[in-house]
Amino acid sequence: MPSSNSWLARHKEGAWYSLVAIVLVVVFCGGITAGVNFAGHDAFAEADARLDESKGGAQRALLFPDATSFEQVSAPAIEGLNSVYQTNDGAWVFDCSATGYHGDVELMVGIGTDGTVAGIQIVTEDETDGIGTNALTEDYFGTFAELPATGTLTVEEAGSGETHVDGVSGATFTSNAVIGCLNIAFEAYAQLGGN
Repeated sequence: MPSSNSWLARHKEGAWYSLVAIVLVVVFCGGITAGVNFAGHDAFAEADARLDESKGGAQRALLFPDATSFEQVSAPAIEGLNSVYQTNDGAWVFDCSATGYHGDVELMVGIGTDGTVAGIQIVTEDETDGIGTNALTEDYFGTFAELPATGTLTVEEAGSGETHVDGVSGATFTSNAVIGCLNIAFEAYAQLGGN
């Protein structure tokens, strides 16, 4: 069998041949990945939005289990306010974010038709287990139940228009995030005509 003197045959065992082969495979695979991403971008985004909505819907239902529907309403331009929903009977759900110790703490704050806090649900958080998370418990959230959704909450000495509330010892940043979310919800509630 005659030997081939082509460049490819002479360098088949060399590093350049391997490098060219690897580059061609990477470019080919990258092209396929990019094509699939481009073709499915809208479908992926829609699926992500549906998943986010279904998770949020479940949390809203935990705040108001008797509600038959939740309608998203136009949210006031308040820093930290992510979205606002109203139930079929007029209660409100405010999705708010405030800075905790390890980043944003996102909570849903329910305000009932009587203008008081109906409940709080955690959306996302990355606080320290056993320390910051001590301010993200049902016990702590329960201290705000039936609190009028007016004015401003503070852990400091209350001034005019402020209400003093207790933080959780050792979880100052997270307590402040919870109180911050409540204050955002109260402000939005007032701008939407509540109390």
